[in-house]
Amino acid sequence: MILRYLALFLVLSSIIFADCAGYHDIFDVRVLDGKQRPVPGAEVELTYDRGASFGEQYFTTPVKYTDSQGKAHFNLINQGTGTRPIDCNIYITTRTGGSTVKKTIEAETHGPIVDLIHENLYRLRFYVRDHFNAAIENASISIGNRTNKTNDRGYVSHYLESDTYDYFVSYQEAKDSGTITVENDDVDYQVSFHYYDVTIDVLDDYGQPLEAYLTVYNETFLLENGHFEDNRTFGKEISYEAEYKGLSESGTIIAEVDPAALVVFDVHSPTIEKVEPEQSNAITKLVISTTDPGEYASGVDVSSIKVTYRLEPADPTTPWNNAVVFSSGFNTFTAQFSGVPPDSIVQFNIELKDKAGNRAQLDGKFSTLTLEPEENDTQNQTKPQNGEEEEQEFPLFYILGGIILVILVIYLGIRIKSQGS
Repeated sequence: MILRYLALFLVLSSIIFADCAGYHDIFDVRVLDGKQRPVPGAEVELTYDRGASFGEQYFTTPVKYTDSQGKAHFNLINQGTGTRPIDCNIYITTRTGGSTVKKTIEAETHGPIVDLIHENLYRLRFYVRDHFNAAIENASISIGNRTNKTNDRGYVSHYLESDTYDYFVSYQEAKDSGTITVENDDVDYQVSFHYYDVTIDVLDDYGQPLEAYLTVYNETFLLENGHFEDNRTFGKEISYEAEYKGLSESGTIIAEVDPAALVVFDVHSPTIEKVEPEQSNAITKLVISTTDPGEYASGVDVSSIKVTYRLEPADPTTPWNNAVVFSSGFNTFTAQFSGVPPDSIVQFNIELKDKAGNRAQLDGKFSTLTLEPEENDTQNQTKPQNGEEEEQEFPLFYILGGIILVILVIYLGIRIKSQGS
């Protein structure tokens, strides 16, 4: 019994006077690969007894990432307590490239640097170049659950265990994916992207440049002269979207086939050029000539034309009637009115659109007044042909006049002669 109390006293004494109670431990954790080289970007976290009299006994630090020298710095404080035993151990965990290494050290009994070695970890240098082998900076490379950007020399370094990994690389619209095998040694791997001289022009239907907004590779530009050009555009398929005053057009450039795109916004209305009323077989018609001018005009929408009419006199409450409209030629339409009596004044309204939705309208009037035909008394309703008789009367008249004139001259001559003698 005495020995039992003695043992309990020794344990309590060792707890109270523990060397690690109330320590302040400062050190670096350095992570190395299988060739004893520093591993930057490795995850490091520590778990230790914080020495508190209440609350959780152990505390785990937030994850820190190693610097370019493979180091992560830690500053641990144990508060110290005599109310319970203190665990003097510090538990270190590092993770990188799918590899996890753990190590346990005792507080204040180690050097300023504690090394953790990933024996089966090797360096992968992943290069991204253009088709002239020039480095591409800021390309995105995903391997496993990590994504990094290439540096100014066009590569990123990953530290991986021996295994096969999926990768995905992207830059602007260029993309590539595949697998890489790391097997007991360092690996250098390269992906090449081809670039193209891409141009995009934004014009109106008259061929004039527009100050539109253009979005391409997730960036938006204001085109002051309607023109975009990038002589180093990456990707075989370049998606774009142009926006002008609430209108938008999108498309995809197949760079290998044609690296240029033309975006047209039809912003001008079609034109109603001429309107001519006709009367045929007692049917009143209106022939409408239209056009949609412009080099890149979308054209008149045949299905959009609408003609309404009413007879005058009319007031605002007088209803409008729909005319029957059909195409009667290229950009020519005929509106047919029903129930229009002779000698009427017809008020009409014409509406039409082009295929881009621009609208044209024309209001007008025309009359169905007709002239009375000349009276005809012949049974066969034809007019007598008396032109020949009239032509024969004129020569006889002149002949008689001439004879009378000659006789008068002879008579006067004889008389003058007789008076002189």
